[in-house]
Amino acid sequence: MRRFLGYYRQFEELSPEEVSRDLRRRRDEEKAQSLTETPALDLSSPAWHEPPHAEIVNAATFALRRAVNAYPDAGAEALSAALAARHGVEPAQVVAGHGAGELLRTALQALLAGSGSGGDVAVAWPGWGPLPRLVHEAGGRPVPVPLGRDGAADVDALAAAAGPATRAVALCSPNDPTGGTIDAAALRRLAAALPAGTWILVDAALADFEEPGADLAALTGELERLLVVRSFSKAHAMAGFRAGYAIGPEGSRELLARLAPALGASAPAQAGMTWAVANGERYLPRRRALAASEREHLAAALAGTDLAFPPGTGPLLWLSSARLEGRELAAELAAKRIFVAPGTAWGDDRHVRVALRGPGATDRLAAALKELAAG
Repeated sequence: MRRFLGYYRQFEELSPEEVSRDLRRRRDEEKAQSLTETPALDLSSPAWHEPPHAEIVNAATFALRRAVNAYPDAGAEALSAALAARHGVEPAQVVAGHGAGELLRTALQALLAGSGSGGDVAVAWPGWGPLPRLVHEAGGRPVPVPLGRDGAADVDALAAAAGPATRAVALCSPNDPTGGTIDAAALRRLAAALPAGTWILVDAALADFEEPGADLAALTGELERLLVVRSFSKAHAMAGFRAGYAIGPEGSRELLARLAPALGASAPAQAGMTWAVANGERYLPRRRALAASEREHLAAALAGTDLAFPPGTGPLLWLSSARLEGRELAAELAAKRIFVAPGTAWGDDRHVRVALRGPGATDRLAAALKELAAG
């Protein structure tokens, strides 16, 4: 109490005008100080920067409040039916799980353990960062296969790398970190060239940034050993839900059963996914367009500099400088409070991965990069 009395006593001998003037001065000083503090801009995370649609949160909240003390539907029947209808497959070909990463982990364990002696997995690289570790954990040996010049998986190189010990090939489309994509014709060519019994694992976590006609999951109806894994973490902005699903061929029920969580995905995750599947086209076109426009925006801003990235799809891009190594580029940007992922996480010393946000973030990144290029 004495402290507060002492604070107010300083104004006892001042006129109201003097008090007001003193308070305005303090406010102006504080405002000027805050303007000198540059806020951090985190472009290192692949999660979408906006919150999910409000109705996704409402659906999940309602599901949780309705049955917080009950087990969820282990078979996720309503969700599986919605996903099957979306991709033109049978509900039995779909399994929901705890995110694309967990589904890939379980798939690798099932395929490598089922071989009895581990085996090799050819991995289009650089790709989704944890893939090599997941192969090791499953008892296999990851065999990195360089991407094509366009930043997409090189299906001919993957086929050439596959031998008698290869149990699967794994690739991302759109690729994390480059954004490169493959089409249905390339995937068919890969399947035709692989040794008998070799599976293709497609990490399609970023596929919602492609136009719906580019969907590779529909090929599970014709390719006998294709597993496509999708996520709600990226374009649907549901990373905190840990929600994803896998689609396999009709003859893969045993494998799909092993991918399913023991007691199913949580009720809130199922409800959120089901609403997103039914209503995603309310917001996905805008996010697709935003990711594409920001790629073009940054490419135009960097024209004429020594900085470049391959063309691609989605908000992730693989940036390099002719003058700076990736670690140096990341450090220079960090000094400007812009944070990106150094390529060393992928064993690459030349690149950094950048996750694009909105126009304001791209403007700030472009200005910082052009300043570095000029220096």
